[in-house]
Amino acid sequence: MDAMVVPAGENAPPLTGLMQAMAPGSVPRPARRPLYTLLLWLVALLSCLLPLVYFGLVAALGWLGYAYYADWAPRGFSGWTMVAWTVPGFVLGVLILFLLKPLFAPRARVPDAVRLPEKEIAFRAAVVSLCRAVGVAPPREIYLSHSVNAWVQFSPGPAGLVGGARTLTIGLPLVAGMSARQLVGVLAHEFGHFAQRGGMRAAHVINRVNRWLESRAYHRDEWDERLQGWLDDGEEGDGGNLLHLACAITQACLGLTRVFLRGLFQLSFRMSRRLSQEMEFDADRYEVAVAGSDSFAGTALRLRALSQAMHEVELLNRKAWREGSLVADLPAAAALRMGQWTADDWQAVERLVDNDDETRYWDSHPADQARIANAMAQPVAGMFVDDRPAAGLFADFPALCREVTDHYYREMGLEFSARNLMEPAQLLGMGQLPEALAAAWKRFANGMLGTVPLLDPSAGLLQPAAGFDWQGCVDELRRLGPEASDLWPRLERSRARADELELWVRLVDLGVDFSMPDGSEPDAAALREQLGQCRNGTSADNRLTARLLAVFARRLQLAADAMEAPARGQAQARLALLQQLHDAWPRLERLVSDGRLCLRLQSGMARDADALRVRVFAMAEDYRQAFDALLARFDGVALPDGASLGRALRSRCGRMSTAGADPFAFIHVTAPVEDAFLDMYRRELAELALLADAAERAHGIRPIRLFQAR
Repeated sequence: MDAMVVPAGENAPPLTGLMQAMAPGSVPRPARRPLYTLLLWLVALLSCLLPLVYFGLVAALGWLGYAYYADWAPRGFSGWTMVAWTVPGFVLGVLILFLLKPLFAPRARVPDAVRLPEKEIAFRAAVVSLCRAVGVAPPREIYLSHSVNAWVQFSPGPAGLVGGARTLTIGLPLVAGMSARQLVGVLAHEFGHFAQRGGMRAAHVINRVNRWLESRAYHRDEWDERLQGWLDDGEEGDGGNLLHLACAITQACLGLTRVFLRGLFQLSFRMSRRLSQEMEFDADRYEVAVAGSDSFAGTALRLRALSQAMHEVELLNRKAWREGSLVADLPAAAALRMGQWTADDWQAVERLVDNDDETRYWDSHPADQARIANAMAQPVAGMFVDDRPAAGLFADFPALCREVTDHYYREMGLEFSARNLMEPAQLLGMGQLPEALAAAWKRFANGMLGTVPLLDPSAGLLQPAAGFDWQGCVDELRRLGPEASDLWPRLERSRARADELELWVRLVDLGVDFSMPDGSEPDAAALREQLGQCRNGTSADNRLTARLLAVFARRLQLAADAMEAPARGQAQARLALLQQLHDAWPRLERLVSDGRLCLRLQSGMARDADALRVRVFAMAEDYRQAFDALLARFDGVALPDGASLGRALRSRCGRMSTAGADPFAFIHVTAPVEDAFLDMYRRELAELALLADAAERAHGIRPIRLFQAR
């Protein structure tokens, strides 16, 4: 099979034209495996029988109720007669109602994708050509999504499963971050599933049954919560009342039915997973035939990388939304983030792929290493080997990305306008230092300065730091360098753990009933002991941090004293501002902790926790007052640009006007204040480091690490 040779330069043919040149039926089909297809349909048949067992249980309960009351012949009237008459009927009625609920309960709404615009005629024709080459009918519709995935599925209704109509959905981050060869290979893989014909229908039936059984067996909903509420109401009332007894028996019976349903689900799930893995191997052969076996490992790595990059973008985008902004182009942001990665970042993703070498029975897809080995077993050159960016397959890819991103936000219920949108570079630059500052910071700090705890300029006036001269400070930092390796990541982990422990301790102090993440009951004494260990200022890491910060403070003061005017005045002003930020941080940190506690309590409260609700509401109101008072105090702190600290922090809380009178909404919209404060601290410290670095160069002070400037 000859690969398509792609001319280089501006005269290269369009990518869609190369796809359209693929001859119908040119993609070889893997050898048919009748036994595999037979097993697939057998599993599908068995899976379909499991819901019949489910409905048989419902029918048996209905018959049991009918037989009980048809033969009922009470003699006299007593309290026990009342119980015998009402409780079985209540229990059986609620059980049958719960079990029949899937037939009429509304389904969870899935965000819609965007239909491919009519103007993308060339891409649509290219997809049709690819389908004909694979030997399957083309999709009835093509949709575009913001997710890092691509899939082909049967259209809803009889036209899909019976008639074979299907839809193709393409995640635009794949297009933004892949070559055309990789993307076309992924599409060939998805269409390869449907080349399995009856096998795909069988798999569709199996997956539908598995999802249905899993939702019945494991997921609680509002009805379960209502039953629990009735049970709790009964506990608070007179002991032994009928409602409490009936609810308790009903809940126990529901627990037994869930155990039964879990058994059915596990049986169906275990029967189908191995066949699902075989289907993936089969579809991989189509990808290899189209894109070549040497491209398969790179595509697997690129999929992992794009997923990680999109995760990082989504975290930044959530942070941006708290400040009132959103990125205008999610796919471009993911591709740009991936382009910013260092060699270490790529090596981390490569390790993920290399370590994915074990396929477990519950995995729907084989391990990456097994799939790569399968793809490389018989080297194939491939039919489509054009490595130009996949974005070239579309007539106006940037416009599609923005349309899909906008649609996704609206489906999420976010209210925004064009003025709320930022470019991907702006999003990825949030919290980052400008290039010149970053270079000076790297040379000056040598990775030995982090964010929290904040540098205290006054510590440089105390012994032993005050005993060092200028070069002595740098030499002392160089000596402490090996000990400081990985210090700040350790401090960050310890701080995160302390925040978690403090939240649990405060929940205990408030008398809140909660369970630990592992399901155990909280041990107040152990939690306090662990919190004390994390907050221990005399630990080895904290002592080293205090020494480092004091020596850095001394170094900055000596550099400022050696500067010529007006640089000396700027440096001294920044030192004074850093002192104010250091002194203000404990109050702000405590306020942020109080806000997190309020939100945690509000989201986890039971519906009937009226007394706690009043207390938490009062705490949220206190937060609002404390926030306003603290920022009013910060209004008196002047920044180098002439604005006040309070005004700068408010500007980062871009959605404050949407909170209204709701104190909990106010906590949500003011959450960015911590990041805003620490970003400002880092910026001011870096600006001061830039001045100090220039002074050290001018006075011949050797840096912490000696290197040749380029």
